[in-house]
Amino acid sequence: MRIAVTTTSGVKVDQHFGKARSFSIYDVKANDVKLIETRMVDSYCKSNKEEMPDKDHKFSGDRLSMVYERIKDCEKVYTLQIGEKPEAALKAKGIKIQPCSCNIDKIPGCSGKCK
Repeated sequence: MRIAVTTTSGVKVDQHFGKARSFSIYDVKANDVKLIETRMVDSYCKSNKEEMPDKDHKFSGDRLSMVYERIKDCEKVYTLQIGEKPEAALKAKGIKIQPCSCNIDKIPGCSGKCK
């Protein structure tokens, strides 16, 4: 399975979907997680704060489409957080969303109840 991960460290799922300027792309087979590449994107949300998106931003199908084009070969996105509208739009395009905060090497067993 090919997945996209929002990470700033390359070790842990630690970034909000909307703030991601890149997605780390992994192939997951059984318990093996292999980094394939990092794909740059224009972040979906704009904010003055690096860690969180602007709460007043409006849903933009155009901006989301640009992100989707970069991750459309992925079956699932592992992300710290994602807004309801972008999540629904990605699900409608066949990409599952897994909110979590686990280490990337633990993704094969991730249930979303990470600490």
